[in-house]
Amino acid sequence: MSVQGEGKYVGALQLFIRFSGCDVGCKGCDTDYSFCDTFDFEGEKFVNPVEAKELVIFLSDRIDPVGIHSVAITGGEPLLQIDFLTELCRLLKREGYKVFLETSGFYVDILNGLSQFLDIVSLDFKLKSTFGVEFFLDDLKKMNEDVRKKVYVKLIVSENISKEDVDKVINGLDVLGKKEIYLHNLNNYNKINMSILTEFYKRGIFAYFIPQVHKFLEIR
Repeated sequence: MSVQGEGKYVGALQLFIRFSGCDVGCKGCDTDYSFCDTFDFEGEKFVNPVEAKELVIFLSDRIDPVGIHSVAITGGEPLLQIDFLTELCRLLKREGYKVFLETSGFYVDILNGLSQFLDIVSLDFKLKSTFGVEFFLDDLKKMNEDVRKKVYVKLIVSENISKEDVDKVINGLDVLGKKEIYLHNLNNYNKINMSILTEFYKRGIFAYFIPQVHKFLEIR
């Protein structure tokens, strides 16, 4: 259990379930968690691969859904383990938990198929200037309406973000029908790019610079 450190729901009390593995290949990935034979969850050791049912039974016996904001499913990239993820989300919803999914946005077709089990989708727009990889507008156009209603968008920016980058981000927001975005500085460098904020606002986008709170608090 911890608090959300990024995006729209900073400070929300959540239970985090972290998936290992990602094939996006972001430069300087800060969540490079490898598969382990065992993992600890709320003081108990589990052996991988764990069954979704076993995990949710353990969780529901100890944590009341009304006592937390949501269960945050993060990674890695959770959508790469879709069979396990679907069963996990289905069972969490059955027990009354709100399901919060963090994803890179590179797997929209898979995300669409999971939409009925999701309450909130935290979608990361990736830029080459920051990560060496970049989101695709054509992929966003395939996102179904149910997922779009549940999405908010985050963007991690480096000091060399360009106006062309901002243009593409705004185009992506337009595809999704969104008018707000949550910005975080790469590695939490302590400078706010006012010109980038101004550019977003001039284009009708409410942009919010937020420190990555979990890094300041040294929590995971």
